[in-house]
Amino acid sequence: MGFIFVIIGLLLAAQQGAAGPWPRERGQVFTAQGGNFLLSDGAQLPVHYDPTFYAEYGLTELMTVGLDYHTADQGRIHTGFAFLSFPLGDTDARDRYAASLGYGARIDEYSPLEWMVRGGFSWGRGLDNGWLAIDTTASYGTVDQSFRPKADFTWGHHLNDRWTVSLQLQTGEGYSDDYYAKISPAISFALNEEYRVSIGAVQGLTGDQGSALKVELWRTHTFGRKELRALFGE
Repeated sequence: MGFIFVIIGLLLAAQQGAAGPWPRERGQVFTAQGGNFLLSDGAQLPVHYDPTFYAEYGLTELMTVGLDYHTADQGRIHTGFAFLSFPLGDTDARDRYAASLGYGARIDEYSPLEWMVRGGFSWGRGLDNGWLAIDTTASYGTVDQSFRPKADFTWGHHLNDRWTVSLQLQTGEGYSDDYYAKISPAISFALNEEYRVSIGAVQGLTGDQGSALKVELWRTHTFGRKELRALFGE
């Protein structure tokens, strides 16, 4: 099964919903939720069911706020962050840069509630009908008292207005002081102007090298002026 997913990864690619260094438009909301299914035999680390929820909102033209929830370590650890991201440098340049700051908590069934801070840095470059991006973060917990880095490397390509393919390499440090790497290929397609489905795979390159089918539902909605006035009293 793992071999099949590697072949799929070479043929396709999968896009993550996060905007990276590109801020959301003012009033635009983006959400992504999903998880892994059809796990290969023995898949536990670094690939498991891994349900996730991610949201972004364009607070201003240059400021994006959001929520990020995910699980780790076979679903034993739950982590959630509220974050703020903003561009660095020229927002019209070919190479884009952004920074982010986050505050959240981690729940571990074997440990007390742990408050966390997270800093991030992103780089991206627009290509003909696609993009390249590197998103890095480092988190610090009040109980763990360790900085744990994470880096995602993404290539994407728009086949047309409806279909997009990309390939992402995800790396980082786990909570057992081990390092992980996994490749996540997929293809996404637009159901309509608001909803998009991403279907692909995730293949562990470390640990037990397990694999799974990955499915996510994305929604992008832009509030109109009347809706913004109702929210902010403008």
